[in-house]
Amino acid sequence: MKNRPIAIGIALLFVLFTISGCLSENTFFSEEDIKNHPDGIFVTGSDGNALDMDILDLNFVFSNVGEQGAEPSIGITSSGCIFFVAFEKVMRSCDHGQSWDHMNSIFQHPSTSDPWLWVDPVTDRIFDVQMVGLLTTWIAWSDDDGLNWLGNPHDSGPIPLNDHIKLGSGPWTDQGYSLLGQFTQNIYETAVYFCYNKGAGIFCYTSFDGGATFQVGGQVYGLVTTNGGLHGAITTAPDGTVYVTPRVPTPTIVFSKDNGFS
Repeated sequence: MKNRPIAIGIALLFVLFTISGCLSENTFFSEEDIKNHPDGIFVTGSDGNALDMDILDLNFVFSNVGEQGAEPSIGITSSGCIFFVAFEKVMRSCDHGQSWDHMNSIFQHPSTSDPWLWVDPVTDRIFDVQMVGLLTTWIAWSDDDGLNWLGNPHDSGPIPLNDHIKLGSGPWTDQGYSLLGQFTQNIYETAVYFCYNKGAGIFCYTSFDGGATFQVGGQVYGLVTTNGGLHGAITTAPDGTVYVTPRVPTPTIVFSKDNGFS
């Protein structure tokens, strides 16, 4: 116990060091730069130079969801309902953001260590994905705009950990896991993917039954095993190619043309 004050002091120094960059005053533009900025509203190109063209007639509406939500994600179903994940709470607005309702049920996990929400653009299935500690993730889904839910935990295995969860979906291809899926009963209309980092790299899995279970998949090897496996969102193309972007020094895209088989 006599070393406890020292440990606390070291921890405080570490915290102050990590946030020092956020609190420091950084000057990105000189006074001369600011003085030379054009007045009013103007349009610029990708090079930052002004373009002689009309501005887009855009109208923005700001909506208060009524809940706090770090690392939020959002999705919209074909009915026009908007879904927003606020920590462990799934919020829904069917009036263009004028009002919001809490749509959770007993089939969703009541807490979260890392939230993720995804709406399948083809089937309108809503996925509420909640990381439970660092060992597993609870995945719930709804097919009726959040009125009813089903859920199932995805066992992410033992340590080192399961973190920075991502879920997405896309078309089946005509090879790889799609061929294997033809031998399963009630294959879902789209392929559902679940990825996370586990300290040693990126782990990605494919579901045949719409995210209820993830029967096939594993670690993605290569350059993406560096930097602890941190990565961006899962994206799919119309032809079924699925993309994952690892956070590595060299700009890299990991993709699969056979639904995650290779």
